[in-house]
Amino acid sequence: RIYHSLPLPLKKVLITKNIATSHSFRSVIQLFHSIIGIMRYTRLFESIDKSSSIEKLDQSLFLNLLAKHKALLFRSSENDPNLSVDDFGNILAALDLEPYPYVGGAAPRRIIKVNAPGGDNMIYTANEAPPDQPIPFHHELAQVQNPPEYIFFYCDEPSESGGETALIDSTLVYRYVNDKFPQFMTKLKTHGARYTRTLPKEDDLASPIGRSFYNTYQVSTIAEVEEKLNAIDGLEYEWLSDGSLKVTSEPIPAIRFIEQQSGNAVYQWTFHNSVIAAFVGWQDCRNDRKKAVRFGNDDLMDEEVLGAIALFMEENKVSYKWQKGDFFALNNRVVMHSRNPFQGTRRVYAAMFGGAKSSSSNPNAPYPKAALKVSDPRTFGLWRLNDPEETVYRAIKNGYRRLDSACDYGNEEEVGRGIRRAIHDGICKREDLFITSKLWNTYHNARHVPLAMDKSLQDLGLEYIDEYLIHFPISMEFVPFEEKYPPEWVNLKGEMKLEDNDINETWKAMEELVVGGKVKSIGLSNFNCQHIRQILSVARIRPSTLQIECHPHLNQEKLLRFAREKGMKVSVFSPMGATSYIDLNMATNDDVLFHNEVIKRISCKHNKSPAQIMLRWAIQRNTIPISKSSSDGRMKENRALDDFYLSLEDVEEINGLNKNRRYNDPGVFCEEAFGTFCPIYE
Repeated sequence: RIYHSLPLPLKKVLITKNIATSHSFRSVIQLFHSIIGIMRYTRLFESIDKSSSIEKLDQSLFLNLLAKHKALLFRSSENDPNLSVDDFGNILAALDLEPYPYVGGAAPRRIIKVNAPGGDNMIYTANEAPPDQPIPFHHELAQVQNPPEYIFFYCDEPSESGGETALIDSTLVYRYVNDKFPQFMTKLKTHGARYTRTLPKEDDLASPIGRSFYNTYQVSTIAEVEEKLNAIDGLEYEWLSDGSLKVTSEPIPAIRFIEQQSGNAVYQWTFHNSVIAAFVGWQDCRNDRKKAVRFGNDDLMDEEVLGAIALFMEENKVSYKWQKGDFFALNNRVVMHSRNPFQGTRRVYAAMFGGAKSSSSNPNAPYPKAALKVSDPRTFGLWRLNDPEETVYRAIKNGYRRLDSACDYGNEEEVGRGIRRAIHDGICKREDLFITSKLWNTYHNARHVPLAMDKSLQDLGLEYIDEYLIHFPISMEFVPFEEKYPPEWVNLKGEMKLEDNDINETWKAMEELVVGGKVKSIGLSNFNCQHIRQILSVARIRPSTLQIECHPHLNQEKLLRFAREKGMKVSVFSPMGATSYIDLNMATNDDVLFHNEVIKRISCKHNKSPAQIMLRWAIQRNTIPISKSSSDGRMKENRALDDFYLSLEDVEEINGLNKNRRYNDPGVFCEEAFGTFCPIYE
């Protein structure tokens, strides 16, 4: 797993020299894009021996790639000139990211001025520690509360030998520590970490952590240092007799959960700290590495555990040998980097940034990606439960906070009792839960919509519902609540009777539920693109969510894209395919994805169950998967999706299983069961 060279051409690019000399910042970006040509990049954690091309480098594409693939390497092809450091600066300027000042880091650095917009203080030397000293794995500035999001490196001169920049996926480290040392992980999650370092008065270039306190805090007087330190709650400091400064940080979060980046689902835990870097590398004449880190509650950390983690990192790293003109980009939220010792001269430069500048977003874009974000996409489905009250209670106890209900499921009273038990027992609060219910087909008439909502609120025992969806774009004859509830698919005569109804009027009645405070958001279920267009043509309150059947046999690529472009989150039922439909004679055993060879192979690769693979696939597609189980073990398993990530090849293989095979299709089962032809997807 250690790679010393990458022989393939990884990038083709033409750059005009001194591009920044005679153009405004915006025209620089436009000119840069016009001449950049075809670029090639390598996904360092997924496909070290392959490269891919992109037509144009822009901020959105670049950040999407980093969110998905974590680390990217760019290199000129053999027949093209190497990138210069000025070219590197212009690339960074064109990406238009938030500048991030290097404040709080331990390593001495020098500014490298480049001929690019913002080039006076954008790029600086990478850690200039002595070449015989390794720099241990770390997230850049993980010892501060708000670390940079993106790190860039550029090679001006590679070393004669050694000097590789090694990388490791932080989610891999999290999984190892969580599996091998669960008590250590629990304390780290609960308390975080505190770091102790003694800073000299002047930069000490003989030490990898020799940055002076003036340089570290970007100040010129001791009074300014103290002003900055006094402003941080929980931080402790002491002036020593030799004029150096001993600082112990406030408790810093050491494990971070990354939800989304640049609109891409991540949903992974990361070992986001400098614990191992401090334990291994914070050693010089002023500092003792064994006293450099402790838990946030001041308990000491087990040195054997720290040593085992450091060894795991070393054994699982990807070591990258630089070539002149190379640059790569790291997603600092999920990737750690280090430097191996080297011989000879080595010049590698660095830059760090926050996220995309707010000014970079399109002011006319009506649906920001942030609106599509959810804190936890894992949803527990309430269709066809054997013991709804107990199952819902245990689902909440096992961590589920999103619950998918419906009038038609016929169990909202029992579901409500399970919710109230969980709240009464202190497992959660009502505001912790996100509860969805649905308007049934017989209540589409505008005057029946509020009655249906009131019935669901009454049965669930709630004052409001978080989300209310129109269950199907099918309007049926009204069935009185007191005579049959839930009405299911047939009227009092046992007939499925369709009814002419203006679905736009139904939507307007749904909007009034929001105005009245009975529901926070409204959406659609089982609607196709044209159905959605019809609703949008009259909507004052736009649909927040589309719920659809979606699994590897029915991947719904176009509908997913359409819904997102209209600003809708997408929740998906039956994410594991046919399983729930076999006993309804709507699927056969041959349809079961758990037996699929592709799913089984990817499952073995990640040491996860087939169910976890399919749920992770759904999450990485930015959908909200709805699963269910009556087993505590399976409930927990179906939630354990945060410690692994499917590669691009994994995702594409699963995408390739698509058959456009729909199991829940009224165009089929309504005619077979009720004698009524009712297609909605054609």
